[in-house]
Amino acid sequence: MKRNSLIKDNYWLFIPYSLMLVLSAVFILTYSKADIHIWMNQHHSPFADFSFKYASYMGEGWVLAPICVILLFVRFRYALMAIGSTILAPLFTQFFKRVVWPDSPRPKVFFENLYELHVVEGVHLHSAHSFPSGHTTGAFAIFMVLALIIKNPFWKIFFLVLASMTAYSRVYLSQHFLIDVSVGSLVGSLTAVLCYCWMMRYSKTWLDKSFKICVK
Repeated sequence: MKRNSLIKDNYWLFIPYSLMLVLSAVFILTYSKADIHIWMNQHHSPFADFSFKYASYMGEGWVLAPICVILLFVRFRYALMAIGSTILAPLFTQFFKRVVWPDSPRPKVFFENLYELHVVEGVHLHSAHSFPSGHTTGAFAIFMVLALIIKNPFWKIFFLVLASMTAYSRVYLSQHFLIDVSVGSLVGSLTAVLCYCWMMRYSKTWLDKSFKICVK
């Protein structure tokens, strides 16, 4: 897989995502994570409460696993990309969470006795292992693979939007800070690209086969 071809085929994916990362970096470098979170936390509504409560689930294993299974009926190559990405990316994130930055507090603990956060009813707020965001990592790990294997620019943007909604939901729900989801998205995206490039190197014919559904 040539680098130029990868970039050329994915302008509609890489450019919007890069702009998102740059914008996030500008905010992170300009303002404190507390100021950013308070500003984002102040912008809420009943509709957003409902929407982002469920958008957050897109980064969980019970959503990621069925997508990998479905891809087995498309191409084994695609399924292996997705499986590799959704296993490796969360492993990297968990290593960072529990070994490198084990004492990173969540917003619930960070703002305790300092600021009363808007919280969504029915959402259990975690206390520790904030950096980076595991849900965001998982969402970008799977949706970036889907965006890479599909050719239509509309669907590339669609999958990027789904991943971004998951990331934003984690901040909206006060489970993470902006820097947590930004780095989580980067871990998931880089892992997805690496798995995609790795699997595209092989010309084995069986990789382009799939399981068939027999309907009688």
